[in-house]
Amino acid sequence: MISNRHFSILELVPIAPSSISTHQLQQKLLERDFDISIRMLQRDLQSLYEQGGFGLEKDMRSKPYGWSINAQWRGSNSKVMSTEVAEHYLLLEQLLPQSVPSDVKRSVHTKAEQALKRLNGHVPEWLATLPKSSLKVKIDNQLVAQIEHAIKHKRVVSAELYRVLYDEAHWLKFTELSFYNLVEQGGVLMAQFMVGTLHDKCYQMPVYRIRNIHILQKTRREPSNEQLKSLRSAINKGMSQEAIELVVKAPSHSAVNQGFIELGELTYKQQIDDKNVLLTYQTIDSEQLTDELFKCANWLEVIKPEKLRQRIVRKFQAAANIYK
Repeated sequence: MISNRHFSILELVPIAPSSISTHQLQQKLLERDFDISIRMLQRDLQSLYEQGGFGLEKDMRSKPYGWSINAQWRGSNSKVMSTEVAEHYLLLEQLLPQSVPSDVKRSVHTKAEQALKRLNGHVPEWLATLPKSSLKVKIDNQLVAQIEHAIKHKRVVSAELYRVLYDEAHWLKFTELSFYNLVEQGGVLMAQFMVGTLHDKCYQMPVYRIRNIHILQKTRREPSNEQLKSLRSAINKGMSQEAIELVVKAPSHSAVNQGFIELGELTYKQQIDDKNVLLTYQTIDSEQLTDELFKCANWLEVIKPEKLRQRIVRKFQAAANIYK
């Protein structure tokens, strides 16, 4: 991952045909409290240039060299993606609601791929462990059709799965998967499958974390009753199934009101003043829902049910006691 100094260098280099000299860049960096020598700056620029992943170009027609960012690489109005923006794009991709048009989803997916590259494949721990049970995500209909075809014709497939290993995100190639079911869980379409010939366990994963499916001319393996029982036990562990009416107060400009975060089925929306709205959901009370609301509690207030509101209050009190 590039350092904050490297990020600042890339952000200050103009888009071609404009350019900047090393001395000019050194002065701009000094204004950002990066006091580095010309020699160190030259080494940084050369390193970023040789990596070839940042659109950095060097004009060697005269000295001192001029540095610029290829206009095709960055685009006329965009900036180098910051770590914070990259994390937000990865989160946004996970939280896209079903109502978002396909072209918007493709645009966000493109940005999320750039974000993953910006973070060198490292997904923040808070994002990698974010509960997905109550989030609604639009999926690729063609991908679903391929999975349904594999199930119907009892075929093994090869595919890539999105996995987070040791805090690093990867698309991992699996040469043999046996899909046997598609289920909806909390608004997310999940694929149930077995892996390879040496695994005896059943697995479940959101469909949007699967890509590049190819049907193989093999008969898929069928899970046993014991395997299915183990999978169901893992899925249901710690999950409450009580249906509740959730009412929250949120800013009008918030991700919840804009539809990027769905806490259940939205049944009613009321504008209560210039800045805030009341949103009513039909949803399932679970620990995952509590965690999601707690993460947003600095700007989102739970109005009802009272027991859920008090649960979050107790979490705040426990956190406050730790920091006393």
